[in-house]
Amino acid sequence: MNSRITLSSVALFPFVAMLLGALPAQVPAKGPDKEIAEKIAVLRACVQDKKFARDEEGRAIIDALLQKLNAGVDDKDKAAITGALEDVLNLGVKVRPHDNKVLYMAAAAALGYCGPEGSKKLKTAYGNKRFPEKKEWVALREQFLKSIGKTKDESMVRFLCNEAQNHPESAIKAAAGEALGNFEESKDTVRKEIVSELLIKWGDLEEKASQMGSGNMEAQNASDTLAAISDKWNTTLAKLTKQNFRKFADWQTWNQKNKNLPWQ
Repeated sequence: MNSRITLSSVALFPFVAMLLGALPAQVPAKGPDKEIAEKIAVLRACVQDKKFARDEEGRAIIDALLQKLNAGVDDKDKAAITGALEDVLNLGVKVRPHDNKVLYMAAAAALGYCGPEGSKKLKTAYGNKRFPEKKEWVALREQFLKSIGKTKDESMVRFLCNEAQNHPESAIKAAAGEALGNFEESKDTVRKEIVSELLIKWGDLEEKASQMGSGNMEAQNASDTLAAISDKWNTTLAKLTKQNFRKFADWQTWNQKNKNLPWQ
């Protein structure tokens, strides 16, 4: 059985992505890896291809660079890989069509394994006008947020909470909430902040949705948002609290009783 983990697997199958993230850290290589520089040069050529004919080749190179990163590289090579992945999102004569974003998705997924530097680059890409807040770019913007979460960079908690609470797109709210589940090993103070922020928004949505009536669009929108976020937010709350509820009222009751107590 072929046990090689590929970037395409990471991007498409959450279990495999989790497995890769769980692999033990390797001893960093000593000195620069010449092959990394060569692969980065080819990746840059793929990105600059005006006809986008080399996107699959570029994704395979991102896959190989991710394998190198996971095997252990020195700091300079790690920075070079992280920078090359950022360039995938920023370089190119023109932006790839929204229905041909495989290279962008691959780079965004890989940056999730690049630590705090990766999270900074992902946040920058999320705010880049190359990927506007339009329906056709929602899937990529979701990936940016989920990958920020995978970096476990606690400096991004406030940003992710803000997107979960305030972004008008329900899919983005859901993705930001899902991303926050990656902080399950953080200290109580971090986990409690996330839980509190998510419950504040959830309670607001529950209140609005309860006012359903003829022509009440705000209530309908709140109900639609709850349908979009509840599964992912429930999963995140369960990770952070080690509890397993499915309804807002139960989460709120538990949090009120335990927010000033030590958590597991």
